Amino acid sequence: MGSWRDVAAAVAQRQQPKANTVVVENFGLPDDLASALRHLETMPAPRKLDRATNWSGVVADTMTIARDRWAAKAMALGWTPGDLFGIGLRDDWDFQGLAVWLDGRRIIMLDGNQAIVAGGPSDLGNYRSAFIRGGMRHGTHPAVTPVMLWEFGQ
Repeated sequence: MGSWRDVAAAVAQRQQPKANTVVVENFGLPDDLASALRHLETMPAPRKLDRATNWSGVVADTMTIARDRWAAKAMALGWTPGDLFGIGLRDDWDFQGLAVWLDGRRIIMLDGNQAIVAGGPSDLGNYRSAFIRGGMRHGTHPAVTPVMLWEFGQ
């Protein structure tokens, strides 16, 4: 049997972080979705995007939704990854997910049907608006499957 000091040293050695251990944040989301979001964060803007400057804002909003755990809460309430991170193929009755719609505003409340947001680039946070899940331009068209943002680079 070893001394107390020997036992303490063995415990301390086991508690030392391993040099090659990488802790990966999953944002409270399934691993595959968290991995897709981490990939999105490192992707360049799609070459064919007309307004490539908007890409960095959409990615920033996407990562804020994930890091602030709004995505995990939304999914627990029945939202889909498409509701959060999808975009449709056309402009009219097609789909626009929360991350694309957000445009720099911050989420202040979220339930199973909507996200209430505050602020924006020009209104200093006094204005509130709502993203209605399944509502006009935020619903799903029966003939359209939204494309996930991280699929743009594939």
